[in-house]
Amino acid sequence: MASGGSPNSGWYYGWNVVAVCVLAGIAASALPINAFSLFLGEWTAELHVPVSTLQIGIGACGLGCAVFSPIAGILADRYPARGLFAIGISGIALFCLGISWVTRIWEFIALYALVLPVSLLLSTSILSNAVVSRWFVRRLGLALAITAFGLGMAGVVMPPIVAATMPTIGWRGIWRVGGVITAVIILPLVIAVLRDRPRERDGLHYLTPEGGGPPGSGGSPHGDGGGAGTLRWRDIFARRNFWLLIAAYVPMLALYGGCGQNIAPLAASRGLSTQTAGVLLSLLSLSQLAATLLAGLLSDRFGNRMPLAGLAFATAVGGVLVAFGTGAGVLGLGVILAAFGGSFWPLIAASIAAEFGASAVGRVFGLVIFFLPLTVVSPFAVAKTQEATGSYAPALLVITALTFAGGAACMLWMRERRGTKEAVGLQESVQH
Repeated sequence: MASGGSPNSGWYYGWNVVAVCVLAGIAASALPINAFSLFLGEWTAELHVPVSTLQIGIGACGLGCAVFSPIAGILADRYPARGLFAIGISGIALFCLGISWVTRIWEFIALYALVLPVSLLLSTSILSNAVVSRWFVRRLGLALAITAFGLGMAGVVMPPIVAATMPTIGWRGIWRVGGVITAVIILPLVIAVLRDRPRERDGLHYLTPEGGGPPGSGGSPHGDGGGAGTLRWRDIFARRNFWLLIAAYVPMLALYGGCGQNIAPLAASRGLSTQTAGVLLSLLSLSQLAATLLAGLLSDRFGNRMPLAGLAFATAVGGVLVAFGTGAGVLGLGVILAAFGGSFWPLIAASIAAEFGASAVGRVFGLVIFFLPLTVVSPFAVAKTQEATGSYAPALLVITALTFAGGAACMLWMRERRGTKEAVGLQESVQH
């Protein structure tokens, strides 16, 4: 124990780990994902392709993430997070610089399909959730929610900046500045602060359940999942809750992406300006940010089943409003609710920790991401439907119906083990 204080007093270093995970998430998602829609007009003009072709880049990225995510999950549970994050963030910097020099569509798609997926997976949710789950048992939902802020915060800040600066420095200049900042500021900070697991001097306050018992008290035989080393993929696939998580998150994320990645052309089709589209994108991410924090707080208080269902139902309502809303007010409300479809990640990670144990979060979360291709085709499908029919509504309504069904399935059939979050892996980490 460090001299001069109780191990449970003072600032807990785990919150520093959460902070750099947020920073990494902002760097990874700001330009490639959150501001994607604002570049579509410039890209269609310079690369001479329709919007639906550019959306293939997002789809290819999702497919690449799915292919690599099970491997990334295994790496997250076995190897130091600092080195993995360094590789991922370096890849993001190179990706941004590469996009700034694109002159042909195949170069654009190649960067999104080959460079971005590995870089994203090694700098965002899989690694972040795995390392944060090793630092927390108490307040795990809140810690995971704050960790997910990186994805939301980037969307709050970046779209207005892009919309304001693009007329001055151009889209290529924006990507080059982003790449340089990621390489010379974000990367050194993450490497300097990140630690893989707590030590005894960090204390046990956040490594015990809310009831105050010792780590591992109250655990169920299912809580630790046998540990990451013995947990097999068929053991994961045999759990009903795993499949219910897939059923809940896939249509929600599809609706969130289908709305968000098409919001600029969708707004333009309804007579709204590019500046209004930038505000709507910022509103989308701000709402997602607030809902993510709320999801973490609800997870700590009520568990994960009902919050997941509630997010699905709210997202479905948002999808209907985006499909039919004409004015900025109705469309804005739809965007706010549709953003709930991107705020479920803390609930997914907390559910995995409760079902399989903190030591297996990386592996199980990697398998969850494996199903991402079921969602990433939605931006392309929404754009292609509009090009074919002149309306965004048909595709959005189909995804909306699936979102509602996923929430209902989760509400009816998910069974939670409340108060059984395992802490065996965390206890072993402190002892080492």
